[in-house]
Amino acid sequence: MKRTLLAAFALSLTTLSLESLSAEELNSNECIDTTYEIVAGSEAITRTCGEYQTISVYIPAKTAILSVHEIQKKGTAKQTYSPLAVKNTILIASGGFFGYRSDGHEKPIGLIRANNKRLVRMLDWDHGGVLVSDKKGNIKIIPAQNRSQAGAWSEAIQSKPIIINSGMVDVNKNLRDSEFNRVAIGYTLDGDILVVGTFHSFGQAATLVDFAKIFKNEAERRELKIHRALAMDGGAGAQIYIPSKNLSFGDSGRSYFPNAVRLDATNGVQRQ
Repeated sequence: MKRTLLAAFALSLTTLSLESLSAEELNSNECIDTTYEIVAGSEAITRTCGEYQTISVYIPAKTAILSVHEIQKKGTAKQTYSPLAVKNTILIASGGFFGYRSDGHEKPIGLIRANNKRLVRMLDWDHGGVLVSDKKGNIKIIPAQNRSQAGAWSEAIQSKPIIINSGMVDVNKNLRDSEFNRVAIGYTLDGDILVVGTFHSFGQAATLVDFAKIFKNEAERRELKIHRALAMDGGAGAQIYIPSKNLSFGDSGRSYFPNAVRLDATNGVQRQ
C-alpha cells in the first residue's frame, strides 16, 4: 500500500512538472505581429504564435463592396479563389456550408444569392444568420428568425452561428464544440467591416467559443464595436486570400469549395 501511495505521489509530481513545463513553453513562444496596408484604407494584421496564426482585416465603412461567388469545385483554396480576384480585390474569404447529394457528390447548402438571383434555397436553421449585401457598400447580418428578409438583397449567404451580437460573445460552450480553423465576418453600425480568421498547422485552431473571444479581442484592439459577426464554413473550408499581397491563410490541401465571399474596394472596382 505504501509503495502504491508513493508511486501515485511521484506520478502526481511528474504530471505537475510536465504541466508547468508545457505552460512555460507556451508562454515563452514569441508572437510575431505583421501589418499589411491593402487598398482604400484597408489593413490586415497577422499574429503568429508558434503553430497558431490569427489574421484580422479591417475595412473602413463605405470603402468596399461585398459579393457572393459560386465555386462548386475541388482544389486548393488558392486554385479556386485566384480566378475570382479582380482589380482592387481586398480579400476573398470562405463562404457557406456544403452537404452531399444522393449520389455522394458535394453540394452547397443554405441560401445563396448572387447578382439578385437565388442560386441555392434557404434552410430552416433555428440559429445562425444570413450575411447580405446590396453591392453598394452596405452589408448586414440578418438573424435566423428574420431570414426571410434576405430575399430583398442582391447578395446573400446563409451560415451559422452568429458569434458576436451587440458587441458581446453570443455562443455557448457545448460538447460538440471542437477545435477547428475558423473565419467570421462582422460589421459595426457605422458600416466598418472586420474579417477575422484563426488557423493552426494541423487545423485545430479554436472552438467556436474561443474564436468568438478572439474576434471580440481583435475588434477591441481596433476600438470597433461589432454589431454582429457570423461564422463562415470552418475546418478545411476556412480560408482567407489577399491577392494583392499574395497571402493565403488556411489549410493548403485540396478540398471542396462551394462558394466564397469577395470584398472589393469601391474605388475603381470591377464588378463581376
